Amino acid sequence: MSSFPPQVPPVRRDLPTDPATTIALHPHTPEHQRRVCEWLLYGANLNDPAAYRLPSYEQAKLSAL
Repeated sequence: MSSFPPQVPPVRRDLPTDPATTIALHPHTPEHQRRVCEWLLYGANLNDPAAYRLPSYEQAKLSAL
């Protein structure tokens, strides 16, 4: 019996989209365009927090009240 807490299994992530497959000089089929659109829409990580920015002068002034 171990004194360490149980570990969770590793997270499985999709393979990253190759940018070279999303841009082409010749026209694609509608099925390919739909697949690329799905890769770009559903591959985005929307849970990433926004980058930290220092509060503006007005925000700092309001929070000091």
